[in-house]
Amino acid sequence: MLIDLQKLRKNQIYTAKATVKNLMADLQEIAELDRLAELQQSKHGKRALQYFLAILGSFVLTVVLSVLKVETTVLGLAIILLVLGIFVLTILLIYELFKKIQFSKLNIVNYRYEVTQRVVQMLARDIDESGEIELNLSFKSTVSQEYKQTIIHPRKPQWKIDKYQHEWLKLEGQFLDKSHFLLTATELSKTQYGWKRGSSGKSKYKSKTNAVGLDVFLTLNYPQRRYGAVKILQNEVSNAVKLPNLSYLRGLKVTEKAMHMSVRMAPQVADNSGEIYQTITMMFLSLYQVLNLAKILSK
Repeated sequence: MLIDLQKLRKNQIYTAKATVKNLMADLQEIAELDRLAELQQSKHGKRALQYFLAILGSFVLTVVLSVLKVETTVLGLAIILLVLGIFVLTILLIYELFKKIQFSKLNIVNYRYEVTQRVVQMLARDIDESGEIELNLSFKSTVSQEYKQTIIHPRKPQWKIDKYQHEWLKLEGQFLDKSHFLLTATELSKTQYGWKRGSSGKSKYKSKTNAVGLDVFLTLNYPQRRYGAVKILQNEVSNAVKLPNLSYLRGLKVTEKAMHMSVRMAPQVADNSGEIYQTITMMFLSLYQVLNLAKILSK
C-alpha cells in the first residue's frame, strides 16, 4: 500500500512511482475509499436532517405548551424534558454535520480515478511487469485560486476573465519497445465578470462561468533504430489520427525523436470517464499506427 490517507485527505492529490500491479491496487483502494465516503456522507446527512426535524418539532411543541394557560406539574416537567431534548439533539446534530464534513474530504471526483484505472490497465499490456509508472493524480476542483490566471476582457471595458487550467492527470512510463510515453489531461474553465449597464440606466454586476473542455497531451519518444522511418511519414501522420466525434486534433508535431499530439475534448464530455478513456486510447492507437508503419519501412 502506497497511499498516505492523511495526505490524500489534506492535499487531494495522489502521487506514486510504482509498478502497474501496485498502482492498480492503490487506485482500487482510492475507489473503495471514495465509495465508503459517499455512503458515510449520505448516512450522516440523513441523520442530521432527522435531528434537525426533531429539534424543530420539539421547539414548536415547547412553544405551544409554554403558551398554554393551564399550569400543572406534569406540563412543567414536559417542558423541561423538551428543552433538555433540544439540547441533546443539537449536540447530536452538530456531531453528524461534523462527520459529514469529515467524510466529504474523501468523497473525491469519480471520473478521474476511473479513467486512470482504465488507462493504466490498457497500458499494462505493453509494459514490463517490473517497469514503473510515474503517476500524479489530482482530485482538486479546477475552479480554485491555485489554477487561476486573470486577464482583461478583450471586448468589454471594465470586465475581466479568470482562466483556470488544472492538470489533474500526469502519467509517465516506458513500453516494452523502449518507447517512452508522457500523457497529461488538463481541465479548462473560465469566468467572465464585470459591471453591465441595463436599459434603465442602472449598473448590475454580472458573472458567468463556462467550462472550456479538456486538453489531452500525449508525447511518444521512440527509439530511432526501430522507428527511424517516422521522419519519412511526417506529412502523412495527421491522416492516421482517428478521434471520437466530440474530440478534435489541436496539434501534431513529429521530430527525429518524438511525436507530440494535442487533443481538445468538448466541455460536455470533459468529465465523462468513458469518453476520456476512448479519446486517450485512440490517441495511442493513432501514433502507434504510424510507428508500426515506420517499423516496416525501416527494415
